[in-house]
Amino acid sequence: MSHPRSRRSSRLGLAALALALGTAAPRLAHAQGEVYGSEDLTSAPRLASPAAAARLIVRSFPDELRRQSVGGTVQLQFVIAPNGRVEPGSVEVVTAPQQALGAAAKAVAEKLEFVPGKKDGSTVRARVVMPIVYKP
Repeated sequence: MSHPRSRRSSRLGLAALALALGTAAPRLAHAQGEVYGSEDLTSAPRLASPAAAARLIVRSFPDELRRQSVGGTVQLQFVIAPNGRVEPGSVEVVTAPQQALGAAAKAVAEKLEFVPGKKDGSTVRARVVMPIVYKP
């Protein structure tokens, strides 16, 4: 049985997550192929399952910080591969109010699945900036 506060946290985190998915860093050259920013895509990446992402976020909230009512927004940046998976090693914590929240958010990002971004009908690598919101 989920707690009303958890559901509210999920919705708030998911709303922030959805708003920021369209924001991406500028296009970058990379050895594995070009990484595109949102301005270069004809279709931006989106979460394959927003509900699954919300569950991952709620479950990742560090217990000690939840007990202390410490939350906040972690900004992440990472690359989504053409298969919709987050590329290993690409997740960077841009900002985090607490180190433990940054680590938790980074672990969540590595598990997320996306409908990949497209450029001219082909799936491509895309860099996204995404907030993960933890509300105690």
